[in-house]
Amino acid sequence: MVRLLSDTRALRWIAIALSIYILALLAPSPAGLSYAGQAVLGVALAGVALWASEAVPLGFAGIFVLVLLGTTPAAPGSTTFGGFAAPVVFFLIGAVALGTAVERTGLAARIASLLVRSAGGSPNRLYIQMLAALPGLAFLMPSAITRNAVLIPAYRDTLTAMGIAQSSRTGRALMLALGVLNPLASSAILTGGVTSMTASAIISDFSWLRWFALMAVPYYALILLGGIALRVMVGRFEGGRVVSERPAPATPLSRQELTTIMILALVSMLWLTDFLHGLSPAIPALLGALLLCCPKFGVLSWKDFEGRLSWGLVLTVGASLSLSQAMIKAGTVDWMGHGFILLFTGSTPPPAVLLVGLIIAAAVMHLAITNLAACVALLIPITMTIAHSAGMNPIVCALIVTIVTDSVILYPVQTASNLIAYETGYFRGPDVSRLGLAMLGLTILVGLCVAIPYWEILGLPLLTR
Repeated sequence: MVRLLSDTRALRWIAIALSIYILALLAPSPAGLSYAGQAVLGVALAGVALWASEAVPLGFAGIFVLVLLGTTPAAPGSTTFGGFAAPVVFFLIGAVALGTAVERTGLAARIASLLVRSAGGSPNRLYIQMLAALPGLAFLMPSAITRNAVLIPAYRDTLTAMGIAQSSRTGRALMLALGVLNPLASSAILTGGVTSMTASAIISDFSWLRWFALMAVPYYALILLGGIALRVMVGRFEGGRVVSERPAPATPLSRQELTTIMILALVSMLWLTDFLHGLSPAIPALLGALLLCCPKFGVLSWKDFEGRLSWGLVLTVGASLSLSQAMIKAGTVDWMGHGFILLFTGSTPPPAVLLVGLIIAAAVMHLAITNLAACVALLIPITMTIAHSAGMNPIVCALIVTIVTDSVILYPVQTASNLIAYETGYFRGPDVSRLGLAMLGLTILVGLCVAIPYWEILGLPLLTR
């Protein structure tokens, strides 16, 4: 705290965030927005300012948001800590245990050795192999959070083995790809994450095969194009270390490695069969953490697990979810949605223009509502209403908005998967913003030039009249 108080930049941004909040409290209420809704909007803007500026630690910004929520006049007080009861918070805790076990048992180093040998010491080959592997890995481990918990330690060890520093362009590109592009592979699968499950339930309750047939092509196109854009944005990779093509003799798997593999297999099986047992994805993750830390049988001591658990991550996710709930309960979300509808009242722009407007509006809305499920649940009904009134296919427009919510990430804490990658220290907030703006342009391109023509072939045209 003393160090924080001595940081002039941090104090300046705290003052800016407080000023935003106070101005929101004192300003006249816009038509249709209650005082409580206006106050919660002030908390959201203050939180976004701190999170996006990176002037203070993430955990401090999370506590700052919670304090403002708890002291906001007339705001729904019951939601102040409600976000910490969300399954994603406990999912993250379980994912940390899985990633720690992969690293501590030597599995990460073993995987890293394979990656180094297969890449032949070439950072370019390593990057291309990672992008190519993301769709296949999503079938083995549907959750992007879990994949990052397993892959990040492996790639960190790989970069070290190749003699590549943390400040390198190579490390920045790899970790940004894991944070921003990796989740897209999950959303191409119906059971891959909260975005696809929420969107499917609201739009049309798709079957697994129908969702994959519709969404795999645009999502995989975004992974490819986003990977190219990221490679250009980062610049020339460092040379890396030349690695002998002759593999070292393979050592047998240790008991700890075998135990970790069995627990990972059990957890993955429970995720893949959720349609049979109906368990929240957080339960298998916590079960895996329980088994990994179990005395005698497990491979982690509680001290090992506790030492790797980032309270900054937990506080950030819980605070952002609490903020989303407060915005919904205070009516802030409804007011924002109503305002967006009014923009198109009395006019019907060309379909392409309206679609671009929906994409940009969804990206802006996601800045304030970081919870993916809450953001999708808000945007899809509004989008379908606008599309219907404009003579456009509501399902097509809703699917486009779903893709935008996943693809356009403009600051580190917008998604838990990106936050895990961000905490490695390989990239900074401005790197996320630059890639996010590039992804916004690519999403418009893929939406208009890939998704719309492709869906029309599958019998889902953009226009209904």
